[in-house]
Amino acid sequence: MKLSVIIANHNYRNFVGAAIESALAVDWPDKEVIVVDDGSTDDSRSVIDGFRRKVAVYFRPKSGQLGAHIFGFAQSSGDIIIFLDADDLLDTEVMQEVAKVWRPGVSKVQYRMNLIDAAGAQLGTAIPQFPRQDDSEKLRRIFLRTMTYATPPGSGNAYSRDFVRDAFTVAPATIPQSDAVLLTLAPMMGDIMTIRRPLARYRIHATNAMALRSLDATKLRSRLQQDIEMAGLFRTAAGRLQLPIAADPLSRSFSHLQCRLASRLVEPSGHPFREDTATGIACRLVCAAITYSQMRLRDRAILLVWIIACTLTPSYYRRKLILWRFAAISRPQPIKALLGAFSSLRSPRLPDRA
Repeated sequence: MKLSVIIANHNYRNFVGAAIESALAVDWPDKEVIVVDDGSTDDSRSVIDGFRRKVAVYFRPKSGQLGAHIFGFAQSSGDIIIFLDADDLLDTEVMQEVAKVWRPGVSKVQYRMNLIDAAGAQLGTAIPQFPRQDDSEKLRRIFLRTMTYATPPGSGNAYSRDFVRDAFTVAPATIPQSDAVLLTLAPMMGDIMTIRRPLARYRIHATNAMALRSLDATKLRSRLQQDIEMAGLFRTAAGRLQLPIAADPLSRSFSHLQCRLASRLVEPSGHPFREDTATGIACRLVCAAITYSQMRLRDRAILLVWIIACTLTPSYYRRKLILWRFAAISRPQPIKALLGAFSSLRSPRLPDRA
């Protein structure tokens, strides 16, 4: 199989060189690296130009992540596609491990990602926490009911070429994030294989959500709006594929309800779901956590404690609890140690790239 690594870059001059080097270092005999600069206004071009003899380079006007990935995909010829974010890194053995589990009918192989800081130092944590047992059919059933499954961010996935082609065909132009499109459609359009070994690195730095030191209600609302758009895509794809889904999948979505509760508690006046009450969302989230079978029992217990504490504590402590939930790097060391001891959940990812 041929591997295509496609890197879309926008104003990541400080990181894109390392991303390209990691893609070139992947130990696989048949691979290509494609870099699409999406209208950068910093000095990214000078960094990318240094790799012209080793990679295919394209400089284009800004079109967003989806537009850049669609263009890059059209230039590619690989059987396996990895969309590497320009601030992330791949491990050298990623394709060897993907090839071991690959089989016909797979839409993607997902693997864990070690967290690193802006300088590339390991932070001692990997995301996400996958279920102990692989069952692609069970994952699909859960996803069709809850629109939720354990998945890494974009760079933590290797997609089949056929799946990417079909997914981009149905992706609406109004959704700027190709990661959201691909992660939503993958369980519906093929099987998902899981590797529990970390095979990529997710960089935490000043401009992504996990590095936040204070709550930003606009990011929470942006995530909720993205969820609404993804629910529309979810319904459309389910209709085309004749798949049975819940009437309102977001009402059972474990990840969506966490953001929805946080948005309602942080800034009630700007919360987009006017009918919501904190108690009502908390009850739905408790039910989702209890019925979400991919979650370990101890992780459910941690989440239930968080829900109750957020709902009942005064505003100052509530905001701290929400921040610690959504921005892992902001957690005090005692909290990190406690969650580490209990194999803490992956923090839901807020939109962190333009």
